[in-house]
Amino acid sequence: MMKINYVHCFITQDQQFLMLRRNKPPFKNMWNCVGGKLMPDETPREAVIREVKEETGLDLQSVQFKGVATWNQAGGMYIFVADQFTGDLTECTEGTLAWKSKEWIMESPEVVSSIRTILDDVIATDVPMEYALFYTGAEYDGDIWKYEMFRNM
Repeated sequence: MMKINYVHCFITQDQQFLMLRRNKPPFKNMWNCVGGKLMPDETPREAVIREVKEETGLDLQSVQFKGVATWNQAGGMYIFVADQFTGDLTECTEGTLAWKSKEWIMESPEVVSSIRTILDDVIATDVPMEYALFYTGAEYDGDIWKYEMFRNM
């Protein structure tokens, strides 16, 4: 059975996305969404609200569930989008936070490839989807060789 142990949140403001340049593996020195691991007995919604608060200092006022991104049908993460929040950005022990344009995200080789692959679909869909990513290596290692979307949530 596939394990979905992580959450990611595309946080938007003024047509920009809050990105995190990670200072530790996985994806050290790459730009990624804010997110992290689910804690035991925590719902995905609770986890994304907690992770965003811990990593950014922001309090999400609402989040929209967009589905699940999976890798090699072995694991994955719950995907959320948020554009309503309060608070001010704080220093992050996980890396550097910065607002980035969609164009920059889609073009920069410093952005984790899965983010560039699913971003347009995550933004466009109104129903939860599975964003199935297939990598040449184990889990999310290597290059993405195949990407499919399924509406089976």
